[in-house]
Parts: sequence; structure tokens; C-alpha cells
Amino acid sequence: MAIKVVVGVGLLEDAISSVFLVCDNASDGCRRPLIAFACRDMLSNNVDGKMVIVPEEAAVVKEIFSWALSGKGSHIIANTLNERGIASKRGTKWHASTVQGILKNEKYTGDVIFQKTFTDERFNRHTNYGEKNMYLCKEHHEAIVTHEIFDKVAEAINRRGQEKGQGEDTGKYQNRYAFSGRIICGECGSTFKRRNHYKPSGNYIAWSCNGHLKDKDSCRMLYVNDNDIKLALVRMLNKLQVGQRQVIKAFIIGLRGQNDKERLHQINELEEKLEANQEQQQVLVKLMSSGYIEPDIYHSEKNDLLQEAELLYTEKQKLSRNISGDLNHLQEAEKLMRFLSRKGILQEYTDELFLEFVDTITVQDRHTFTFILKCGLKLTERLVVA
Repeated sequence: MAIKVVVGVGLLEDAISSVFLVCDNASDGCRRPLIAFACRDMLSNNVDGKMVIVPEEAAVVKEIFSWALSGKGSHIIANTLNERGIASKRGTKWHASTVQGILKNEKYTGDVIFQKTFTDERFNRHTNYGEKNMYLCKEHHEAIVTHEIFDKVAEAINRRGQEKGQGEDTGKYQNRYAFSGRIICGECGSTFKRRNHYKPSGNYIAWSCNGHLKDKDSCRMLYVNDNDIKLALVRMLNKLQVGQRQVIKAFIIGLRGQNDKERLHQINELEEKLEANQEQQQVLVKLMSSGYIEPDIYHSEKNDLLQEAELLYTEKQKLSRNISGDLNHLQEAEKLMRFLSRKGILQEYTDELFLEFVDTITVQDRHTFTFILKCGLKLTERLVVA
């Protein structure tokens, strides 16, 4: 991946045509809003195309970096901000992901990396993994934190992640255990946390709802035994094996029988409308650059076309996801069918078995579990309490 470095906004003008779809002869006034929009940040404002620091919000950012340097994790920082009644930029509660987004955002150092994502000719947005050049614009705007502090925080986050067995790009505890992040509370929707329970009769592993741990009054879901979940999964798969003809085969036949011709036709129509929309935008740019229309009219028409394109693109993506989702479910169902056909009665649980066929588990109560399989089936297993 090529990252080209430029210093200051002035030099960025020479490279900006490779980053944004703008006319070749665009005026400075036409380009500046595009630059400002790309740099728009959660805790700063744009004034005349420039990023301007909001003192009150900058103070919050500095405190977040200070807490991170002192060793506080993103969850603790988010809880502290919520307890103090400090709202996020959007007026909502703080979450660990919001805090992490700030701690990893280079814009707070005064720099900006352009083209982290890009839009292709069909208005499909992609993460830039090296297909396009990126542009690091140093000293783009006033900094809130120094590069030294930013780098130290990044090192601390990486170090804590390695200590907990996490990579830089994974969620908290997602890869530590097979069930991590995959057990969902049927009452409040929170994920479950793995805990060690110690009793005179013997120690055991349990999973507790994070919502219940935070507020027992808002969620009454009690912990579930790790062995109960594993036993329920084995029993569910064994039942599925016995009744595979009635369940799996019927499910596969239903997936194969789905007719995607109509949805493909709708996608083609949407693509044609997107192409027409793009042509209209190009005509509009030419009229503006030639002086045939006023700037106010240009911006008004441009916004209308962009809104229309966004609606068309959203509808196209929805249809595409439906088609790809059906095909993926079919492949997963056929894989499960092959597994059940070859295997005898399952005797014990393995993590590989769970990760291969199960997406998530919804806990209905301490002895009732709904397994959402990767093929799309939802099967509930209830253990008989002795």
C-alpha cells in the first residue's frame, strides 16, 4: 500500500484529484468542502472548510488519552464518562468502541490520512487494503494531543492486547474461548462473560450475562454452566442427525428452490439507474465549470443526485446481501448434511465442532438454549433438570 506524505493543506491540493471525484478545473471553493467533509471528525467542527477545535470537547479528548496512558481500559473510560454525565458528540452514551475509535484516530495529532476507504464507479464503498494510494497530510489542522502521547497510547493498547491474547484488530476476548462473544442473553441482548465459580463441591466454569452483572434489576438472567451449554449442543446435533431427512434435507430443498431471477433483474435495473445518476452528475460538473449554472443551483442539484444515488445503492446492497446470504446458507447446510451423514452418535463436545457449525447461542433460561446455526436454522434444546 502506498502512503504519500504531504505537509499542509496547500500541498494536498496537488494530490486531491486522485482521492476524490472532482472536476479537473474545479475551483478552490469547489474542492474545499470535499476536503472538509473527508476530515469531518467526531470532536471538531468545520468552519470555512477548515477543522476547528471545540475547547470543551478537546478537553474530553485529552482526558481520555490521559486515562489510557495511566492504564485504564476503554470499558472503564466509557463508564467513567457516562457516570459523569458527559455525552458523546452524537448525544448518546459512551461505549468501549467509541473510546477506542478516539484513541486510534490520527486526526487528534493534527494529521489526516485520506482515502482509507474509496468508492468505485458503481458507488460501492470499500475499505482500502492497498488498491488505492493513501495520503497522509501532516499539520493539516491544530493538534489536540502530541504524536508522542498518541504513540505511547497505541503501544499501551497493543501491549494490553497481547497480554490478554488479543490481536490489534479483534474485539475484546473474541478469540480467547470458543463461546466468547457468541452467547447472547435472550432477555436483554447482552453477551455473556466467562467466569470461574468456586464451591466446596467443586470448581466449574460459568457464563454470566454482562447486562445482569451491570444491573441486576434491568436483567434477571442468571449464569449458565459451561458444561450445560456443551451438553445441549451435543444433544441437539444428535437429534438433528436422527431427523436429518425431515429437517436438513427439507431445509436444503427449500433453499435450492428459491428463485433469484427477479432479484437479479431488480439489481440490473438499479445499476442502470446508478449509471444514469453518475452521468447526470458529470453533466452537472461540466455545466458548473463552464459557468452555465450558478453555484447555488449546482450544489442543490448535486445534493439531490447524491441522495438519490445513496438510496439506489442501499437498495442494491440489500438485494445483493439477500442473494449471497441464501447461497451461503445453502453451502453451510450441505456441509452440515455431509458431516451428519458420515458421523455416528456424537459422544462429546469439541470447540472445533461448535465453531464449524454454530454462529451464536441465545440463552432463554439457565437450561434452555437456542442455537443459531451458520446455515440459518434456529434450533432450541432444553435440558431436563434432575
